[in-house]
Amino acid sequence: MRVVGFEKHGEPSVLKVMELPDPRPGPGEVVIKVLATSLNRIDIIIRRGYPGIPVKLPHVPGADIIGYIESAGPNTDLGEFRVGDLVLVSNVWGCGSCRFCRAGLEDHCPSWTMPGFHVWGGYGELVRVPVRALVGAPREMSINKLAVLPLAYSVSWKALRVANVGLGDWVLILGGSGGIGTALTILTKALGARVIAVTSRPDILKSLGADVVVSYDREELMKVISERTEYGVDAAIDAIGDTLPMALDVVRPGGTVITFGVLGKSSTVQVDIRRFYLRHIRLMGIHNAAKSYLREVIEFMVGRGLGPFISRVTNIKEAPILHELMESRGVVGKVVMLHEWD
Repeated sequence: MRVVGFEKHGEPSVLKVMELPDPRPGPGEVVIKVLATSLNRIDIIIRRGYPGIPVKLPHVPGADIIGYIESAGPNTDLGEFRVGDLVLVSNVWGCGSCRFCRAGLEDHCPSWTMPGFHVWGGYGELVRVPVRALVGAPREMSINKLAVLPLAYSVSWKALRVANVGLGDWVLILGGSGGIGTALTILTKALGARVIAVTSRPDILKSLGADVVVSYDREELMKVISERTEYGVDAAIDAIGDTLPMALDVVRPGGTVITFGVLGKSSTVQVDIRRFYLRHIRLMGIHNAAKSYLREVIEFMVGRGLGPFISRVTNIKEAPILHELMESRGVVGKVVMLHEWD
């Protein structure tokens, strides 16, 4: 099969079109013929090398996968699916047998696996995944729109649900112009809540309905919080990491701070624990989202007639250029890469 992958960690130039052996499904597995994938920050992180996560080289990145079931492994029960069905792949699956997996919390599984991270992902013609990771693709959404949902929209939906965001709430979104930031803005507004987005690209967030858009200047943010909210935001969602202290500063007593991802310069921040326990703040960390959240967000978006914000649709062979753009903060929203190899 043809892939865009890398044989060593490094700069975007290590990505190249390669021929690798076709994957063969084992029991409980299927092979997906990939139609499209999308660009995520995790693709850049794993290309450069993620501390503590050994990657067997050559490696194929890509956390988002949409395509057709091409084949199934021996004695595999496809359940609701059939060979030839159009499916999405959940961006995390567990061992399938621990108490977390049995409860539908595969993102809590100690042996969780992410495509494009631990195993080959969506930058190839074919990919092997377990049947338990499959989600049916609705007819109401295009391939391009579906291709960006598995990671950014499922984890954004999970953040909003665990924070109990509802009608009239104020939600602070740190890192507003990226794939997750734009997803959070779209979904938050659809829930009837109000958005304060912190970003360096105010034009995009305003067009998506953000109520207030501010820069990363702390003084400006505190002024907005004081003017617009009574006691602070109901929920602050931080997808950057080193902005966690800022999130804690602006959440109301009894509010929630959700943090996931490390996109800043450091994975270490100093926090005075009195900043949250004296104000009864709930501080939660999440990573990825169980399959149930992907199903829920698809149903929600289809039901509301919502679409993701896609800034660019291009060819998978353009991946090295796109990685350069993302590293230079030149990517806004989501980028789709179609698998057109010829």
